[in-house]
Amino acid sequence: MTPPIPDSSLAIDHRDETTNSADPLAGDGHDGWLDDGGDDDGSSDPAPLLAGPPRRRRKIGEVLLEAGIISESDLMNGLSGSRPGERLGHALVRLQIVDEASVADAVATQLGLQRVDLSTDRPTEEAIDRVPAKLAARHEIVPVRLDGEVLVLATADPSDVAAMDDVRLTANARKVRPVIATQSAIEEARRRAYRTDAAREMMHDLGEQEEAPAADDDLQADLDAEAQPVVKLVGTLLAEAVVARASDVHIEPDRDGLAVRIRVDGLLKDRGHVPRSMTNQVVSRLKIMSRLDIAERRLPQDGRATVRVDDQEVDLRVSTMPTMHGETVVLRLLPKGAERVPISELGLTDHAQTQFLDALDRPQGLVLVTGPTGSGKTTTLYAGLEAVADPTRNVITLEDPVEGELKGVNQTQIEPKIGFTFARGLRHVLRQDPDVVLVGEIRDQETASLAVEASFTGHLVLATLHTNNAPSAIARLVDLGADRFLVASSLLLVVAQRLARRLCPRCAEPEDPDKDLLERAGLNTAKRRSTAFRDATFQTAPGCAYCDQTGAVGRVAISEILPMATEMRDLIIEGAAEGAMTKLAEAGGMTSLRDDAIARAMQGDISLHEAVRVTPDP
Repeated sequence: MTPPIPDSSLAIDHRDETTNSADPLAGDGHDGWLDDGGDDDGSSDPAPLLAGPPRRRRKIGEVLLEAGIISESDLMNGLSGSRPGERLGHALVRLQIVDEASVADAVATQLGLQRVDLSTDRPTEEAIDRVPAKLAARHEIVPVRLDGEVLVLATADPSDVAAMDDVRLTANARKVRPVIATQSAIEEARRRAYRTDAAREMMHDLGEQEEAPAADDDLQADLDAEAQPVVKLVGTLLAEAVVARASDVHIEPDRDGLAVRIRVDGLLKDRGHVPRSMTNQVVSRLKIMSRLDIAERRLPQDGRATVRVDDQEVDLRVSTMPTMHGETVVLRLLPKGAERVPISELGLTDHAQTQFLDALDRPQGLVLVTGPTGSGKTTTLYAGLEAVADPTRNVITLEDPVEGELKGVNQTQIEPKIGFTFARGLRHVLRQDPDVVLVGEIRDQETASLAVEASFTGHLVLATLHTNNAPSAIARLVDLGADRFLVASSLLLVVAQRLARRLCPRCAEPEDPDKDLLERAGLNTAKRRSTAFRDATFQTAPGCAYCDQTGAVGRVAISEILPMATEMRDLIIEGAAEGAMTKLAEAGGMTSLRDDAIARAMQGDISLHEAVRVTPDP
């Protein structure tokens, strides 16, 4: 049996069709392109998509049968279960006989068209600018790119020649070339592509309107905040941020209005400017959403809200701060139901992963994950929790905020405003007969002492701490008032980490780092003579449409893991300096953050400049 075709969707009638039928792509000498009827310029367009003598067009059912995707009985069930006027491909998907991806692959095979993955082959700005959003939505297509004057369109139904011609005329393209994608992938790509500029266009349109003086009256700002343009603008800004995978949205006042920036992969990116006439309304709208006092503009405020973007719920942590030109608003985006990263995908080496899992398998002890804000500590801890959460264990968390729902885990939200702190929560959690306790952050003496004592008295405690590296976590615990003997006895493992931007796979290119960068990275002349250095593949990425000109797509964890050994416990009890503990750990095989980052730069995963930027100097 022929193995199943990969992924896709569509929609072609299962009926006897010949090359003389109404099929616009079959048999009449049409080459699979739609053009404006002008003279061919002789350019090197791709080979015709359908060439050769007229022949009978293969039916979609035949293609699926030959590929082994469906059986004869599946075909009969699809035909009998189809609705009036419904095409076989849609019927098979709706009846869950086959997935839409397999149907699309079959269509691509049947018509000799290219199959594209829109998650990687993303539409370019140039192509999107040619086709209005409403037209793309009406014909259920998305423009992918321009090859000269040829517009490449992703579609699930390439037989809809009227739609192709409509798009060609509107886009003023010489030809259009259809490529095949699943319907759901087309819808997602279209939302992503057209939403990116929606907020910017809306802000531009508002700025074009007659400039009205900004409302100074708080009540008027409250009333205006519910006006349709403001509600739509704020909703579009948030939706764009979610689609762009932003972790934060910054709304910052200046003399001319509000600057809007989003943080993607750790770096802030400009997303437009709200005119001064809308400043108070936008800030008030955000305050109303997060249940803050819109009349209070002199003091900082913190709030929460939940919004829905494309059927996905997103929690917002909202913080306001008075500045010289007004209130700045920062929103942390926490998508609910976001896919969790398992330990195997954290980016740890095999040896480091084994050390982490061994510590999590212990019945009691303390596991610390350290690093600055935004270094992925929560992601690592959640991966650890999923590894230990099973029906035989009672797992409880104390978080501020709860950043994601974990199955089989009792998660508790800290509320400092009402006195429910980490320390108070930890005291009560220990009366709940826990096996595993997650403490979102150790930030004071009481929490530090309670966490260490809990790990010493029969509980496995996972916690985060803000330190520069793994050995300094020990000094920080002691500095917070934890007993040295208890720390030495209960501490199992310390994981220090950073997040580095992964180079864009589309525009990454070889790099020859200059001498100053090599020296700063700690690659002295002796190390540069090593075999590892000679075999290194240093790369950089100048930026392209795929990565939004940033040169990076996603991030990778840089880790430093410090397991406890007898000699290290002795140093802790003796009160040894951090430098002595670091030397002992490195002698025992610990890879520092800088060394781990350099190794990834040598493999071409990240740039050498990024390796130096995100890790502390030795």
